[in-house]
Parts: sequence; C-alpha cells; structure tokens
Amino acid sequence: MLNWSQLVNPSYVAVLPHLIVTATLLVVILLDVWFKEKRSLVWVTLGGVVLAMLSIWYSASDEQIRAAIAAGKPLEFWGDMIIADGFTFFMNGVLLGIAALVILLSGDYVAKFLRGAHMEFYEIVLAVTLGMMFMVSSRDLLTIYIGLELSSISSYVLAGILRKDPRSNEAGLKYFLTGAVASAVLLFGLSLLFGVTGTTRLPDIATALAGGGPVVAAAGPALTPLLVAGMAFLMVGFGFKIAAVPMHLWAPDVYEGAPTPVTAFFSAGPKGAAMAAILRVFVGGLGVAPFTDKWTLIWAVAAAASMTLGNLVALQQTNIKRMMAYSSIAQAGYILVGVAASGLQSAEGISSVLFYVMAYAVTNLGIFAVLTHMDQEGGWVEVDNYKGLAKRNPLYAWALLLFFVSLIGIPPTVGFLGKFFLFRAAAASGYLWLAVLMAVNSVISVGYYYRVVKVMFLDASDDPALTPSTGISATVVLSLVGVVLLTIFANPFVQWTAQSAALLK
Repeated sequence: MLNWSQLVNPSYVAVLPHLIVTATLLVVILLDVWFKEKRSLVWVTLGGVVLAMLSIWYSASDEQIRAAIAAGKPLEFWGDMIIADGFTFFMNGVLLGIAALVILLSGDYVAKFLRGAHMEFYEIVLAVTLGMMFMVSSRDLLTIYIGLELSSISSYVLAGILRKDPRSNEAGLKYFLTGAVASAVLLFGLSLLFGVTGTTRLPDIATALAGGGPVVAAAGPALTPLLVAGMAFLMVGFGFKIAAVPMHLWAPDVYEGAPTPVTAFFSAGPKGAAMAAILRVFVGGLGVAPFTDKWTLIWAVAAAASMTLGNLVALQQTNIKRMMAYSSIAQAGYILVGVAASGLQSAEGISSVLFYVMAYAVTNLGIFAVLTHMDQEGGWVEVDNYKGLAKRNPLYAWALLLFFVSLIGIPPTVGFLGKFFLFRAAAASGYLWLAVLMAVNSVISVGYYYRVVKVMFLDASDDPALTPSTGISATVVLSLVGVVLLTIFANPFVQWTAQSAALLK
C-alpha cells in the first residue's frame, strides 16, 4: 500500500499561494456559469486572494522551509518551477496585496461599465496575478517566460475589456501588438543564453559563466558577443514590461484607454513582477564578472533616460491618466537605479528595489482608487476636473496630497525613505551621478503633482459633491494606512527586504 507521505512532500506548503489562486480562478469560472447574481462573486475572488496572502505566512513558517532557507539552500519544487526563498515569499505577498486592492476598488466600476463581462474581469485579474507569481517564484528561464506570457496575454484582454469603447479597443490592440514583439525579442534572448550556456536554470547559467562550463570553455571568448546580444534582448523584453525608455511608448496610450482599475493594476502589478524577474535573471544568473559591468551600465543609462523623460513629459500633460503614465515611467527609472546598483552592491541594491516597489505599489494604488471614482462618476480624467475636490470629498483630496508628497520623495514619507535607500545603494556602487540625477528629477516631479494639488485646494468648482463608494473609500484608507505604517515602522520592513534579498544571488 502506498504511503501518502511518500507522494506528497509536507514542504509543499510553499506552493500553497499558487494553488489557492489557481483554485480560486477555477471556482470563479464555475460560479460565473451557475450564478445569476454576479456582484456577490467579487467577494469570492477577494476572499481567495486574501487566503493566498495568509498562506504565505503559513508557508514561510514551515520548519523545513525555514531550515532550508537558513542553510542557504532553498527548496525547489516541480523541477525548479517554484523556489521557496525569502524573495519568493516577499514578492508574492506584494503582488497578492496589489491584486486584493485592485479587486476591492473595482467593484462599483465593474458593475457599472462591465455588465456583459462582469466576472470575466476578475477571472482575468486572477490569471494575471498567477502569471506574475510564477515570474517571481522561479529560477528557470522557461518558467519565468511562461509566467510572463500568462500575465501578458491576460493583460491584453484587460486593456480592451470595454468592448464598446474605442479607446479601450485601441489600448488593447496597441498593447497586444507591441507586447508580442517584445515577447519575441525576449524569447530570442533566452534562446541565445541557452545556446551559450547549455541550460535554462539561472544558478547553472551563473556557474557556467563563472567557471567556463562545457559550452563556454569550448568556444572561449568568441561567445562574448552572443552573451552580450542575449543580455541586450532580455533587457528589451523586460524593459517593455516596466515601461522603461525607450520601450515606453505603449504606456501613455494604454494607461489612458484602458479602464481605470485596469490602469491601476498595470501601474503596480506587472511592473513589480517584471522588476523581480529582472533581479532573478540578472543578479541570480548573469551577475558574474565581466558581464556584470555591461548590464549594470546599460540599466543605469535606461534609469537616467526613464526618470528624466518621464518627468519632463508629465509636466505637459492635461489628462491625469497620461500624467500618471509618464509618472510611472519615471518611477521605473528610479527603481532601475537600484537594479543597476545590485550588480556591485547586490544585497543593498536588491533590498532598496524591494522596499521601493512595495512603497510605490501602495501609494500608486491609493492614487488610482481616487481616479477610478472620478472616472466612474462623471468620466473626469482631466486635471481641471479635480477643481474643488477638497470641498467635494476631503478624504480623497487629502489622501491624494499625501500620496503625491510620497511619490515626490519629501521627508519623512515612505517615498523619501525608498528614494534614500536607492540613492545610498547607487552611491555605494559608484553611480553617484545617477543618484544626483534621481534627486534632480524628484524636484522636477513637483511641477505636475503641484498642478493637481493646486486645483484641488485653491480652485473653485460647481461640480457636485462626490458620493462615497465603499470599496474605493476602503482602498484609499488602506493605502493611507499602508503609507503611514511603512513610514513610521520602516525598520521592520527594511529588515524584511534585506532578508529577502540576502539569498537571491
């Protein structure tokens, strides 16, 4: 008789978050067919995501997993498809938190504008989330690519889900066409790395490059151009996902045309997952001299271009969704400062990226929660539509003020702490010029955020007061609490990110 313990490893609790999200997706699909009252199923979706978040704590508390992580040998599952380390647990927690807030803020919007695709929205959000979780949980190039494709294809559908809105249709089509090209370029880069090293496992790639594995040793220096080409193609593919310059052109049109809750999701979820995948691939696989010097410099240049162009063009925007799109491009530049620093100061650079991704996500989702309410109430997406918001809804106005101050990086907000950690990592890595440029760009960003603050508090408006929305108000409050907690109790979160980053390389 078979022993069940021989078939199921107790340590498989590490994959519980992925299994719960998958099960929730299947349940929602089935209930969507059976239930006529679709609105109530939103809570099923939200409950599944919250349960997956709780399972991360349970998984991280498993004795076998903790012992493996402490020994520097994290457990691997399903042929290295998923790895149980601190980095996985941290990023999955962040991504699931993003998904939960997006589901919470989108309830009224979906009920009003997506009646024909009510539950399809949440099914696709779960599919995107599952793909992102696989991206950050694997040390194999193939699994990372599969996760990226699952999240990308689902994202194309989300962007164009407003079937009768030409702008949404255009956003979905543009996202699909540009994303397909970027995906092909990324796949070509993966194939070059596989051809050079003979493996798709990131630790084995690092070993091959460091020790001159059989394929590298046979060809010697002649393979260097192929490696550089492979890295370049990977940068193009991942750069598209994070909307880094010059792979950013899709972002303003997609952000403007997609439904506002979808824009909120795009601004935080895929960007954070792609950043985590970049760290996995470049630090965990390509963090070997002399290749480190090559990719750190390229990411540094991309960081400088992204934050500068993003902030300068944002100054000219009158549509607030396009303004936030260029702000998102600039924020990607700030995060890439930490990525560039991670090549030489691995632990500090990685930790700064993780902290800033978390801070940026909670702040940006709070902003987009307010934008979602404004959009669903009157289609208000222009900066002038925010006139008199301080009187129409004081909670939203003061919340936006705090979120903008945090994104600028004014002390003592969590945004300031995040930028300070990035600045310190860059300076320690020899990229002082990049750190100075980041400070200059933070000053530039004051211009377009101030324009919104001015019209909210100083300009009068005849528009009626905003009717409170339970889901959106709850999202705004939770984001406010998150920003405050990350500011006041920053040290535990900093230690958490440091522990998560320690074993990545």
